[in-house]
Amino acid sequence: MGIFDFLKKNKKAEIIDNKILETEENPVSTIKHSGKSMNEIYAEKLNNVSIENPDKIFDFIKIYSEYIVRFMGMQMQGNYSPIAAYEKTDGEIIGYLYIAKDMSYNRSIEEVISDMEIEFEKRLSEKTIKSYTIFYHSRFKDDNDHGIAKRNGDFNAISIKYKTSDLSGFAGLRYLFEDDYIGFQGISGFSPEQNNFILNTQLKEGKDYFQERVTIESPITENEIGLKIKKVNHGSVGDMWAGIFGFERLREEGAQNFLLNNAAMVFIQETVKSNDEVLISEMNFDNIIFRGVKTTNDETRTTYPLLKTDIFIDVENKQINEWENINNLEAVITGNGRDTFGLTYFATDYALNREKYKTNKKLNIELSGLIYHLEISNISESNTPDGPNFSENFTMYMPNKEMSDFGCFDFIGVLEDFREIEVMENRKSEGFILKVRLITNEDYPDFFTIEMFVNKQNMNFENLIIGMQLTGFFQLQGQIKE
Repeated sequence: MGIFDFLKKNKKAEIIDNKILETEENPVSTIKHSGKSMNEIYAEKLNNVSIENPDKIFDFIKIYSEYIVRFMGMQMQGNYSPIAAYEKTDGEIIGYLYIAKDMSYNRSIEEVISDMEIEFEKRLSEKTIKSYTIFYHSRFKDDNDHGIAKRNGDFNAISIKYKTSDLSGFAGLRYLFEDDYIGFQGISGFSPEQNNFILNTQLKEGKDYFQERVTIESPITENEIGLKIKKVNHGSVGDMWAGIFGFERLREEGAQNFLLNNAAMVFIQETVKSNDEVLISEMNFDNIIFRGVKTTNDETRTTYPLLKTDIFIDVENKQINEWENINNLEAVITGNGRDTFGLTYFATDYALNREKYKTNKKLNIELSGLIYHLEISNISESNTPDGPNFSENFTMYMPNKEMSDFGCFDFIGVLEDFREIEVMENRKSEGFILKVRLITNEDYPDFFTIEMFVNKQNMNFENLIIGMQLTGFFQLQGQIKE
């Protein structure tokens, strides 16, 4: 361990497949990359392990000390997004950050670093800035490998790419994971005194360190019938499986292998539906269906669970969010139900009926839900003489703050019916299919009532009673009425 053990965190950062954990700023996460590898570019540019003129480099790097400490702090908070900073002609240091507008669309670390470098080189040539630095996590181990860290085991250091009029290169700040700690060892080639100067830098309370931000927005087009088509590259059905098997179960050791084996079982079933582009296979457990979708050339596969229902409403779709990271086999669709209330749902039949969705705004859609969390509502207990007051029949639903782009909703509903079911025979999953009223309309009792599945693990109570008021969080699904 180095001399800077005082800079530790009490909770080890979680690094999974180089995906950067979401924060309030929606940092960049790695989905895919294309073109020449930045790792190859960086390896080509460094020929020597040792730093030449370390004192000169220190005198330059130290003006960015606050951003080095800020980046270390981000890591200790579990945020592995790259950042940058540049020096204006008057000497002021400006922080530079890419942020995603929403959770559904992001860019790879390599793409972001490349764009940062291109932008700063342009500004240097125009003499609008004097220098710049780019901070990211790398494989650096006191060698010449400043390649971007991509997976567990790669995360060894903070690499700092820097450039000014007479200096250009990389610096590496090594760190080690030990149990629940991250120990920072200082910048290689700098003296203990120089490292102490940088790493003891105090951040200014309340300062916004990222004065310039670049927002990553998803491309949106409009087709000939007026439907908006938005590209998504961060779509995932992972939580849907937790809706079936329970979040606790999928946190257990061996859960990933269980899901992989489950997917393999789905794909060895006979094809039940198909078109020129995809083949559909299914496993059925009561009204719960495990659906497997693969392209006819078998280049792309995906599986997800759904609750089959006969309840449908007329929907006018407004926007289709296509998941390009799944080769556009999946989509989340936003529209209006019964010309009245807003809906966003994961289209479970999109791979099969993509053209129908894109050429027809108005469709009859079978809607159902997978509940992620369920408890008994006590909203009526909050009534006061001054109001507002809520009846025992009060119902509502609203987009979930973090997961609205994926068709997830918070709700208060009234339980109208339920029945218990089991999913799978070996390693069975026990739960209930509930019939829940989400909108109360005295003139139209079934104005918006849907069926939902809840795993018993995702409930914080045991006994269901018809007429009780429930609250929770669910994934809305839909498919064109067959």
